[in-house]
Amino acid sequence: MKVSVIVPMFNVENYVEQCLDSLSRQTLRDMEVILVDDGCTDNTPLIADKYVTKYPERFRMVHKKNGGLSDARNYGISYAKGQYLAFLDSDDWVEPPLYEKLSAQMDQGCDVCLTDIEYYFEDPSKRYVMKGLSSWPAETMQKKALLSPMFAWNKMYKAEFFRRDGWRYPLHTWYEDTPVSAPVLATAKNIGYLPECLIHYRQREGSIMADTSSPRLVEIFGVMMMLRTAFHRLGLYEQYYDELEYLHVEHLRLYGMFRFLRSSQW
Repeated sequence: MKVSVIVPMFNVENYVEQCLDSLSRQTLRDMEVILVDDGCTDNTPLIADKYVTKYPERFRMVHKKNGGLSDARNYGISYAKGQYLAFLDSDDWVEPPLYEKLSAQMDQGCDVCLTDIEYYFEDPSKRYVMKGLSSWPAETMQKKALLSPMFAWNKMYKAEFFRRDGWRYPLHTWYEDTPVSAPVLATAKNIGYLPECLIHYRQREGSIMADTSSPRLVEIFGVMMMLRTAFHRLGLYEQYYDELEYLHVEHLRLYGMFRFLRSSQW
């Protein structure tokens, strides 16, 4: 199996069909999609089961008690058979050639490959593209990647990072992508970039990223500490000190400021 795509699902009955349609239309044939039912209480598993029945060679579904996004991703990793891993949130969707194009780059010797993202709003005038690789100058591709978006799902990875090296997403916290994405990028020998926008990142009310009032916003401080600890453990803290400082400024000040300014509590 070349590619495993892990899709955590929790109560997304209004969006999951578009996500799964897009995965059923992928031009890459040698891939599997692992649907993780994270204790859904709506019709999401019933919708997903239709795809498992119709496309049994591509989709399979596993069930677990609700544990959150990280727990669902980690659970899916344990079932993945692919040489390469990718993640997709169940309210987003992708264009048909995405995983074929990413895996072709991986076949050229990449350990990780990044790609661009469309921030999708219902209002077309608000939509925009975020580059998956920063335009900031950097000494190495690893440092350039660390100045880029830390999302888990706009990347394809060698499965060895998760099987051999044991990377898993931290439980019971928001901002879970960064403590894995950053050290994986720092330890990758070869990083590729697909400069195309084939992922649609849905912006919707009620999502974690849209929440500006939750007390859980402060969890970013603990996540940043996890990040520093991981780089110390890998012996890479001094080498990537400037990039870590950039990530702190970006997450604690830039993104945090925008959220807090939009919050009715402030």
